[in-house]
Amino acid sequence: MASFEEECIERYFLAPGNAGPIGSVYVADEDLLEIFGLAELEQARKQFIRSLPHVSILKSRFSGLTSPLPGRNPDYVRILVFLCWIQTTKLRQRGDRDFRQLLSKQLSEDFTGFKMNGLDMMWEHLQQFLQRVHGIELVLPGIIPSISRIGRTLQIAFPTWRDKAALRKLRQYIAPDHLLDPLMIANRISTSRYLLGDTMQSFEYNFERFDSARKRGHREHEATPFWQAWYGVVAEQASIEELEVVESDFGGYELFRVPPVGERVSISTPEEAAKLVPKPLARLISSGMIFLESLGYGRYRAQAKTPSNVILMHVSRFSQCDRATIRSSASVNASWVVVSVRGYLGEGAPASPAKREFGWHDGIRVGSSAYLGRSPLSPSIAGPVPEAIKVEVGGRSVDLLRVGDDMVLSPGVYSGTAIATSLGKSQEILIVARANEIGETRRLAFDLARDIPEDDFHYGTAPSGGTELEIWGGDRVPPCGELVTIGEGLYERTARGLPLSEAVDIVRRGISLLDIHPSEWDILRSFADAGWIEPTFLRHFPARRLLQRELSAHSVDETTIVICGPTPLAVIDRLSVAALAAGGAIETFNGASPWSLPRYVFRAPTGNVCREFLRRAELVEMPKCSPAVPDRADHGDPHGFRVVGKLIREKGFFAAAFDKEMTDGLYRIERPEGRMHFYYRSVVPGKLDQNYVSPSVALLSHHLRLGGDVFEFRDGAVFACAARVKLPSTWARWASNLSVCNPGPSRASGSWRYEYPAGTAAVAAISKLVPVAKQTGLAPSWREGFVRSASNRDRKIYDNRLRQIRSAARMHGKS
Repeated sequence: MASFEEECIERYFLAPGNAGPIGSVYVADEDLLEIFGLAELEQARKQFIRSLPHVSILKSRFSGLTSPLPGRNPDYVRILVFLCWIQTTKLRQRGDRDFRQLLSKQLSEDFTGFKMNGLDMMWEHLQQFLQRVHGIELVLPGIIPSISRIGRTLQIAFPTWRDKAALRKLRQYIAPDHLLDPLMIANRISTSRYLLGDTMQSFEYNFERFDSARKRGHREHEATPFWQAWYGVVAEQASIEELEVVESDFGGYELFRVPPVGERVSISTPEEAAKLVPKPLARLISSGMIFLESLGYGRYRAQAKTPSNVILMHVSRFSQCDRATIRSSASVNASWVVVSVRGYLGEGAPASPAKREFGWHDGIRVGSSAYLGRSPLSPSIAGPVPEAIKVEVGGRSVDLLRVGDDMVLSPGVYSGTAIATSLGKSQEILIVARANEIGETRRLAFDLARDIPEDDFHYGTAPSGGTELEIWGGDRVPPCGELVTIGEGLYERTARGLPLSEAVDIVRRGISLLDIHPSEWDILRSFADAGWIEPTFLRHFPARRLLQRELSAHSVDETTIVICGPTPLAVIDRLSVAALAAGGAIETFNGASPWSLPRYVFRAPTGNVCREFLRRAELVEMPKCSPAVPDRADHGDPHGFRVVGKLIREKGFFAAAFDKEMTDGLYRIERPEGRMHFYYRSVVPGKLDQNYVSPSVALLSHHLRLGGDVFEFRDGAVFACAARVKLPSTWARWASNLSVCNPGPSRASGSWRYEYPAGTAAVAAISKLVPVAKQTGLAPSWREGFVRSASNRDRKIYDNRLRQIRSAARMHGKS
């Protein structure tokens, strides 16, 4: 397990040692999830234990019978990290205080009274190694006579039960309104440490790091171990979390509880957060009517104030509403629905939002200390008087645009130190022009045991096994700057998996300064179809997230390789250098729209050059696809499920619909009890009902079951005839590999539509799976000609294939 040993040295000693002497080791549970690429802490614990030497070797190490050899590199750091982790993990029971008992519980071996002479030997050897080889100072705690053998191990870990006891004591002396005020916490500790009793070296060390980060500004203190430990203690009693509702694909919504620090946590129902939110909000949850204030970008936050025109409502309250007052509705789950009403329910007018404190906000972190400097994804700056804010980047003044109460950098790419000043105060951050390349050890890989692909049974399939290029011959245009910016942001954030809602937030921010742009869902879909990301559903929890795909190669012949996977600026730079070193070159093939990502192809004079490029670029061959099928039957009984939504076919969204009998259409269904994702049931008279996990696959299959043309091929591009219908991403990637042209939203037809550039061979293969109307000298059908005719604009027809009324106004509606 040499790689894990090196990871422990790098993460817990070399990285923090660059900032000064090390006086503590903070091993977060989240670190183990990231290192081992797992989602469950218990699984990570077992994997951690498996990475350790056999228990007999551990005992020899602990007792000192096996001591580190002078001058040799350490091979025991993972053992020391494990000993620090068992004292601080959330899996430790609150009453577990004895070090040897903790060790016995983890290793299922009795260590009562066991001698631990070897611990000091390992710490001292590590101290000498870090100083000799890396010039890093490890400050070891002094030896405490009463616990001389294990004292250093107890004092260097953070936060142990002693640290948390001190923080709980501190909590008693802080007013409830100031529990999360970093200045108040720092002042109280600095002026009255005697109140806390005897604290360990790790407490002092982590407090000093917190205080230094607080003074630097930009909320850096929130990322320190001390603040995380303090928040954990505060959260034991104080109900200070918030409830957020985030718009999801196909008209649905997702729920999150939001702690003041840390990441949002997915929840199934508002009741799960009732004990964690303030009491006024908890009472609204109990009443079944939660008022929401808009945060922009499809996000809403629950508020205790009455006036609101967007409400999270229980089904029982929703059924009592006057339908004339409801503008729109969408289900969250079997019990809750988001309702938009006309006017405001309640007395008075909405209260004005509070002004944000002066400083940089949001932004996408790159590495440990920098932020992406591509506006509008660059950090925004807020203050009491936004117009008084001035910003310099690299010593040059930068124009600002006002968006709401915040100021954002004018569109562009910035790099260097950004200094914001306002009313005598200043805040600075470091911004960079592009994302860092993600290594395979950091990337969270797709796992079928943990994730359900959005492509469902289509995942890993292709319409045919052909590999011959059919390069698309239409007009190609380079990607717009907004798409490149969105790509850099998504690439940096998807390394460890990203909730769908946060990915959509990035896209919406990326297009926030544009007046004309495609749907944010189509933009995000283009990244999936280009092979950058894999949309998934968590197998055992109703949440959606995106995983970053592996960078790979599709070998066409001996001298041509198509690059597959995410290709941000840093990756293309590296591949271009590797291509030149190997004796070949990278060619760029832009898409058919400014909103399509480019493809890259390596050309070489000989097969040996291709093999050398693959070796230098460290690319693996893309796995072979299995034959695709049009549909897969699942006629399971929906007993125990209830309807929560029904497809509005002309819009492609699911509207809230509770306790409806499933007679005809595509229904969203959910089991009220348990944490299960939605299912989708296609009901077509005369055919057996079928169930699907993915809404996009359900939509495609439902239209296949209805009959008629689902797609159309014209002017070298395939596009859907029905709203929101898409080809499976796996098929889109296959077609893109052949045409060397990524799909994406296009406005060439006068309105936005999602197009797949393809050649005749690819279209022929796709046509064997889904109906594709091909362009002829006449209109595809008399119905299409009727609705396209300007003279028929005010007339309507009934399309018996789609079983809906169609009109020219609908065909040529606003984009």
